[in-house]
Amino acid sequence: MSTLFYLVIYDLPYDKAGNKRRNRLHKLLSGFGKWTQYSVFECFLSDMQFAKLQVGIQKIIKPQEDAVRIYILDASAVKRTVTYGSDKPTHRDTILF
Repeated sequence: MSTLFYLVIYDLPYDKAGNKRRNRLHKLLSGFGKWTQYSVFECFLSDMQFAKLQVGIQKIIKPQEDAVRIYILDASAVKRTVTYGSDKPTHRDTILF
């Protein structure tokens, strides 16, 4: 089973409803990858895992208010990643809720 590297970045409004969605989104993403910065997750996923993640995101967010970007990168992009003050992205076993 091959996996790709996904960088998930999100921005949700700072109001009561937005905070609730942000917490749900953070919990969802925690089951798929590693939280690396405030609203950034790094995920190594198979095609099926990525499809499940997309469905989960679509159930949580309000597209007219929220912004979620997913950058899909290959193994060579991960090898070329430059980091300062943190570890480079590494593949770990994904735990899905």
